[in-house]
Amino acid sequence: MINLKKLKKMRERAGLTRTELAAKVGVSSKSIFCWENGTHVPHPKRAKKLNRVLSQLLRRNEKKEIPTD
Repeated sequence: MINLKKLKKMRERAGLTRTELAAKVGVSSKSIFCWENGTHVPHPKRAKKLNRVLSQLLRRNEKKEIPTD
């Protein structure tokens, strides 16, 4: 499951704004802001979707960075 303390770094590594991540997860950008700052925690269903979205995006980014010779 996703570590909310690292959410902002993960979002930035995935190359997304709060608004873009919020749209992919189906929440408001304010929700993403609150999760990143630790003032709220996501509902388990949202946390699962957040984890899936970020994992997929980070995997894609890693594949782009691996040189293919």
